[in-house]
Amino acid sequence: MAEAAIADCYEDAAQSVKVQITDEGFDEIVKGSRTNLTHNAKCIRYCIMRKNGLLNNDNSIDKENILQIFQIIHPQIEKDLLLNVLQKCSQEADKQANNCERAFVTSSCILQELSEDGVTDI
Repeated sequence: MAEAAIADCYEDAAQSVKVQITDEGFDEIVKGSRTNLTHNAKCIRYCIMRKNGLLNNDNSIDKENILQIFQIIHPQIEKDLLLNVLQKCSQEADKQANNCERAFVTSSCILQELSEDGVTDI
């Protein structure tokens, strides 16, 4: 799964820094670590998010795709709540210049905001 997710995945728009899998980064992803990730784990997460359509071509949050995915796997989460979370997290993610950091901030923010709103089964 991870190897397919990072195939032809680069950290930068110039495609000069290809994402590689390190043992440590892979372990963090497999274990579902959510905080204090290595740069490599953040980049693997970025690649997975890109390959699954969670980020647009400019690496902004693809709110429509995320909404569709959440409606399938977490239908208990109200659409308006999720839209508010995505808007807030989009603003936080847009502050990040590095694609790997942007993906990390995006996923962390979504999980944190939903948790604060009482959604804990994700």
